[in-house]
Amino acid sequence: MKATEQDILQLESLYAGRRPFHGELHDHADTGGTSDGGKTLSHWRGALDGLKMDFASILDHKQVRHMYLPEWEDGVFLCGTEPEATITDSQATVKETHYNMHFENPRLLEQLLAEFPEYAFTGGPEGHFEYPGFTRERFGQLIDAVKAKGGFFVIPHPKQWMKSEYPIDYWYRDWTGLEVIYKDYRDIRPGKAYTAQNYELWTTLLAMGKRIWCCAGGDWHDVCHNTALTTLYATKRTNAEMIKPLRVGDFTCGGVGVRMCIGNTRSGGQCDFAGQRLVVCVSDFHDSLYIRGHRYRIDILDDQGVVASKEVSYADCANPIYMAMDVQDRHFYRVEVFDLTSNYRIALGNPIWQERS
Repeated sequence: MKATEQDILQLESLYAGRRPFHGELHDHADTGGTSDGGKTLSHWRGALDGLKMDFASILDHKQVRHMYLPEWEDGVFLCGTEPEATITDSQATVKETHYNMHFENPRLLEQLLAEFPEYAFTGGPEGHFEYPGFTRERFGQLIDAVKAKGGFFVIPHPKQWMKSEYPIDYWYRDWTGLEVIYKDYRDIRPGKAYTAQNYELWTTLLAMGKRIWCCAGGDWHDVCHNTALTTLYATKRTNAEMIKPLRVGDFTCGGVGVRMCIGNTRSGGQCDFAGQRLVVCVSDFHDSLYIRGHRYRIDILDDQGVVASKEVSYADCANPIYMAMDVQDRHFYRVEVFDLTSNYRIALGNPIWQERS
């Protein structure tokens, strides 16, 4: 499990020039129009600073105007929107779902809305759109179009909105996100709390062979909190740079930095495992999770369960913690970070999957 100097150099070379950012991937503000948040962008800016958070995705409903306000600051606020869709499958079963679409800039979102007449998008900085109806096939085409424009697509609060008992109802395409930590990472009571329900759904989809990234989102409409953080590594705090790791799944669902590689493939990707080494680094705890006196555990998991664990102290976490191992013929590898003192998962790393011919 010990990482060699070569292992460490390999991982660090893949993240050269990047630094950690902690923030929120699902929020709403009071920006006029059809927005339904309770606080202005100016309030959000101050709240983020107070909580030592770097960014928030403001995903107001049915409009793009929030991204054109004078208070909007690139890199502090990430671009996007949260529509709702009514989806009809081949058996004429109707389901409703929300979905989050993140883009490098608002123009790309406007292009997408204009390309799908179902939105009836009125265009321009004050442009509004309607919640569309899609067939399941058409909804898949929408996801493909988001990805083709360099966007990042997430199904938010899955079990809290749809409540279906069929896992496949929550899956539309691989290489998209599923909101696992919702509202609060501490919601772990089986069958009762948001995060526990979504975690079970995500791990079930992984077991079914789906290649879905786990995400976090607070969906705050009132005030900002730091209990559903995302950690990503980017060269600088701009939309253009911060969306790069998001759209390939190279980020952590939680407030701890989990960086991982197998060969030259980082978290969220796929590669041939034959003859390769897995290298993991856990570091950059957000202040809210770096608690004096606490003990933590880092778990490496594959599709069969936990394959390696390491317990560390508060003091150990002041520096990067590296682990490495030879990989076996498995479907995927991923990492979890557990606060043993509080008895909570505080971070979920996205998998690297085996690429099979």
